[in-house]
Amino acid sequence: MQFVSMVIYAQDIMKKVNVTVQGDLTVRQGAKLMANDREGFLIVHKGDGKSSIVTEWDIVYKVVAQDRDPDSVKLEEIASQDIISVDPKTPTEKVVAKMNGSNIRRMAVVEGGKIVGIVTSKDILRIFNDYMDNITEVVSKFGKA
Repeated sequence: MQFVSMVIYAQDIMKKVNVTVQGDLTVRQGAKLMANDREGFLIVHKGDGKSSIVTEWDIVYKVVAQDRDPDSVKLEEIASQDIISVDPKTPTEKVVAKMNGSNIRRMAVVEGGKIVGIVTSKDILRIFNDYMDNITEVVSKFGKA
């Protein structure tokens, strides 16, 4: 019996980044954008020309839990300083390993120095769920021929 190996890359499962926000937006404004878009993160364009990520956890830990004012704290103040990233051609298994090793739920996909997408833990679970469904369907046909 011969098995076909299929590699799924970061670019195959990432959510493309079409919108970035300016770092001088307040945390409250950013939180409203997250709520409206039903996303737990924003790509923030900082004043130094670099992009970073703000997650809902950044807001919880760096603003709410510290009793800071979400109307005065700017997104760029709480944005991740060091982006942990992969390139679009990184195999999913390496993305998962890097996410686990870095203890993060969202991985930036960077190409040419620019964030072009995000891979989330939900994206990874979804593709493996689809994969398992396909295997189950194939296996269920064994013995029916």
